[in-house]
Amino acid sequence: MHPNQDNVVPFGSNYPVSGLPPQNIEAEVAILGGIMLDPEAMTRISDRLVTQAFYISAHKDIYQAAAQLHATYQPTDLLSVTAWLADHNLLDRIGGRNKLATLVDRTVSAVNIDALADLVMEKYRRRQLIKAGNEVVKLAYQTETELPLVLNLAEAEVFTVTQNQSDERCKVFSAQDMGIELFQKLEMGNMAGDKVGWYDLENITGGIYPSSLVVVAAESHMGKTHFMISYAYEIMTKLGKPVLYVTPEMDKNQLNARMLARITGVDASAIQTNTQHYWEPIAQGIGQMVELPWKVYEHSSPTTAMIASAVRRAITEFGDSIGAVFIDYLQQIPLESGGNMAFEVGKITRQIRDIAKSHKIPVFLGCQINRGNQTTADKRPNRHLLRNSGEIFEVCDQLIMLYRDAVYTKDPSDACGGLRQRTIELIVEKNRLYGKLGTATMLCDLSTSKFLNLAR
Repeated sequence: MHPNQDNVVPFGSNYPVSGLPPQNIEAEVAILGGIMLDPEAMTRISDRLVTQAFYISAHKDIYQAAAQLHATYQPTDLLSVTAWLADHNLLDRIGGRNKLATLVDRTVSAVNIDALADLVMEKYRRRQLIKAGNEVVKLAYQTETELPLVLNLAEAEVFTVTQNQSDERCKVFSAQDMGIELFQKLEMGNMAGDKVGWYDLENITGGIYPSSLVVVAAESHMGKTHFMISYAYEIMTKLGKPVLYVTPEMDKNQLNARMLARITGVDASAIQTNTQHYWEPIAQGIGQMVELPWKVYEHSSPTTAMIASAVRRAITEFGDSIGAVFIDYLQQIPLESGGNMAFEVGKITRQIRDIAKSHKIPVFLGCQINRGNQTTADKRPNRHLLRNSGEIFEVCDQLIMLYRDAVYTKDPSDACGGLRQRTIELIVEKNRLYGKLGTATMLCDLSTSKFLNLAR
C-alpha cells in the first residue's frame, strides 16, 4: 500500500490501467518543505502551482495555508504554517505538527522548487485528462443525445485541459499588484488596441481589442460582408495575425472570390464570370491568398457550439493567437427553440461573447437591422433598429453601424463612381472599450471589397 494511502484523494475507478493515477508524492513533499525553509520559495511558484494540483489531500491543505499566508505578506515558515492550520481546525486533519516537521526534515533546500512545481502541475494535467476522458466515455453512452452535440461537448472537455492553463486560480488582486501591472502595460504600449491604419475609425474605436465582441450592423446591401472581408484582409496583412471567417450565408468559394477581389483589385463578378480575361492577376492573387493565415468555416446553420468548436480548432491549427473571428451573420445562426425570439437572439449573442472572452480574441458579428428608418427623412441607422433583440446592444462591447447615402440618393451626375457613390459612414453607437462615439467616413469599392481612408 502507498505510504500515504489514507490521505489519497478519491479520483474515480475507471482508469485504463491498474494502480494510482499520475502523481509525484516526493515532489509534493519537497515543495512543501521548501516553502517552509525558504522565505522566497512561495513567490517563485505561487503563480504557476495551484492547490488542486497536489494529489495528497493533506498536501492541499498545507499548500493552501502557505498560499494564504503569502497573499497577506506573512512568512510561510514552519511555525506560521502550523499556527494557520491550527487556527482553521486543519492541523489534526493533515497529521499534526509531526507531519509538518517531517516535511521540513526531508527537504534539503528549495533550489529546484520551480522545476518541482512544473512536475506536479504536469501530473495534475494528466489527471485532468483522464477525468476528461472518463467524461467523454459517459457522453458517448448518452445515445439519446444527438451525435453532433456529443462530439462538441467531448471536444470542449478535452480542450479545457489544454487551454487557459494559467486561469485555474480564482484570484483577488491587490491595488499594488494591479498598479504595477497597469504601469508595465502602459509603458510597453500593451493597453492600446491593434491598428490597421483606418485612421478615422480607429480614432473613435481605439483599434481592435482582445476578448471583445464587435457587432457590425446594417441593412441588406449596405456592405457588412465587404466591410468584414476588408477588415479581415487588413488584420492579416497589416498585423500579420490569423483570421477565422464563419460564413453561414455564402459558400467558401463565393467568399474567397471576394477576398481574391480585395487582393487583386479585380471586380469579384469578373473573377467569377470573365476569369480568362483576368487570368494573370487572378493567378498572382491566388498565389498571395494561399500564403495568408486565412481559415473559413462554412456551414449553412451553425450553432454557437459548432462555432466554438471551429474556433478551438483554428487556435490549435494556427498555433498562435487569432487576430479576429468574423461571423457573417447573427440571424443565420439557428434559434435553439421555438420560444421568445428576442430572448433566444440575446442568448446567442451572449454565447458568442463568451467565445471572445474565453479565448481572449476579438469577434466581429454581422447583424441585420430592421427597416424602421425607411419612413424617416434621415435614413441613418441607430441602435433601436437592431433586429429581434435589444439585448444585442447590451451584450456587445462595440456597435458599428454602416450607412451608404448612395443606397437612397440616386444622383445621375454621380453615377460613374463619384464621391457620394463611394462614401460609407461607420457609425459607432456603442464603445465600451474606448469610450468614444461618433461617425467615421471612408471610401469603399464594393466590387473589390476595398475600404480606404477618406483623403483629408
